[in-house]
Amino acid sequence: MISNDLVSNISSFMLLFFLILWGGCFFIFVYRYLGGPKVGKDSLLYFNYIFFKRDALSNYALVFLVLGYIAAAIAEYRREANNLFLISNLCGGISFVLFAIYGKFFHQRLTDDEKPFYFIKVFLTKADLSFGSIFLWLSRIAYVTWLIVFIGN
Repeated sequence: MISNDLVSNISSFMLLFFLILWGGCFFIFVYRYLGGPKVGKDSLLYFNYIFFKRDALSNYALVFLVLGYIAAAIAEYRREANNLFLISNLCGGISFVLFAIYGKFFHQRLTDDEKPFYFIKVFLTKADLSFGSIFLWLSRIAYVTWLIVFIGN
């Protein structure tokens, strides 16, 4: 079904555009940094790379991921016009950004980014009360808020 809503069409196009750019970053990551596909591990290692490395490709990938997520939230809002869904989806995007700020600048341990589930382990199990962990805790709160609204409706 074709929509006549210009904002919805533009946000859907922007979502597609940012996902293609994000996929391009993934392609570059797999062939430049991994040396080829690692079946079953490459996508998880890509998230480790996005959240914990501080080079240009990881920063571009994070920006494309968050902008694509925001474009998807706007497209979903235009489709259903539910303010609660918009706020919760924006909380999900903010959660990505906060976790990346924590991982890129405040994560104090040696980053074991060769393990596929490292970013999940840090997100779920890291518990300290340093200044930088504020970003981790805010990321968790934003993610739980998104999850509660998503499951609740």
